[in-house]
Amino acid sequence: MRKILAIDAGGTSSRAVLLDESGACSGFGRASGGNPTAVGVAGAVDALALAAERALGGQTPSPTSDSLVVIALAGTATPPFITLLESRLAGLGLAGRTVIEPDLLGTFCSGTPLVEGYAVIAGTGTIAARISDGQIHTVKGGSGWLLGDAGSGFWIGQQVARAVVASLDGLGPATTLTQLLLEATGIERTGARSRGRSEELSRLVHELYALRPVELARFAPLAFQALDVSPADPVAREILEAAAEAIARVLSAAREPEFGDTSVPGVVVLGGSVLAAGLARAPAIFTDALQDALGGAELVPVEDGIVGAAVLAFRHLGLEVDPALHRRLTAEIDGARARAGVA
Repeated sequence: MRKILAIDAGGTSSRAVLLDESGACSGFGRASGGNPTAVGVAGAVDALALAAERALGGQTPSPTSDSLVVIALAGTATPPFITLLESRLAGLGLAGRTVIEPDLLGTFCSGTPLVEGYAVIAGTGTIAARISDGQIHTVKGGSGWLLGDAGSGFWIGQQVARAVVASLDGLGPATTLTQLLLEATGIERTGARSRGRSEELSRLVHELYALRPVELARFAPLAFQALDVSPADPVAREILEAAAEAIARVLSAAREPEFGDTSVPGVVVLGGSVLAAGLARAPAIFTDALQDALGGAELVPVEDGIVGAAVLAFRHLGLEVDPALHRRLTAEIDGARARAGVA
């Protein structure tokens, strides 16, 4: 039976599932981020190959051209990336066709078998799209940490870092975020001063500048944690409110008719770690901000885009994914994920 490998390649983590044409899922693998724009071609290929190997159960079967690999990819698939990836997949026995699809489409298809609607991802970055006839029609946002991505994990993490540095420097208000960020970076408060500054401020600035800018996304969860510790913390609340409003603006832009089109109805599928945390841990902030942008549409949060990658694989095989098959794929992949003991 044909081997079908579906991969959801995100900026922070990647997931792969091994399926057959009945929809049965026999393997699940997880690895680090597979976005070549964020981690480089070699790093992305290493991560995707590792996720695929784990989904295959660590076995390397005899190479076969009777396979299909569909990757819902965050980032740009350059020719060097595709060439290296196909070589690595062939080494895993997957020598058939490899198809790259946008991660936004994977997210959308994870939430619905419909072919019309909208998707928004707020994870390491922030991006939204209108889906028409099962394809990307309009994209808004996704300009990267330097030029855009307001409301993203990077953006929240950067705001957390800036707020704490300002607080320690006496240029901003006190906030629960300060202790949380110092703990996250392994810095203890000593009260000591050096060259006119507190020792913890000097160390924190050094630690933060040692990171790649996009790595500031690791501090985004601290904004939610700060509200858990101190619900009235105005600094953390202001950061999250601004993030929710920025995400809503990107979604609104994707829903706005352009080029003579009319707005299409359909569900709005929400993905990414920021939206997952926002809807679960700060629903008053995120739900309220999203209501106007939703325009009364049905809201479907999804954990990731791996089910959607599987849906896209089946469509590339010419198979119709109706609601029953969509439910089967979701259940099969959830079961494989649980058996593998990964999130």
